[in-house]
Amino acid sequence: MTHDYSRAIKYYETQILQDARLLDLRTDLAELYKKLKAFDEARRVLNDALKYLKGMGDGLETKIRNVKYLMLYAECQLEEDMMLPDWKFKENTVARQALIEARAL
Repeated sequence: MTHDYSRAIKYYETQILQDARLLDLRTDLAELYKKLKAFDEARRVLNDALKYLKGMGDGLETKIRNVKYLMLYAECQLEEDMMLPDWKFKENTVARQALIEARAL
């Protein structure tokens, strides 16, 4: 079975542009980019989602999504670090900040 990732990405991007409220598609798209090791694109999608959620209030559903996006953001940061050829465990301040924000929520 082959996967047509470029077609899936195009579909997700188009649908999100048409309706910014499709938060589940944003999650799926960010996870797909992460799977494909396109970490910059994954972070872009997650940043856009987090910006969108700022205007949604402080409801429980909003907080749950915020935590999910922040955790996924931290995963992208750390996985990208681990792909470096000279990788040694070191602190990633961006991932750390995302995890702190997620914990605070």
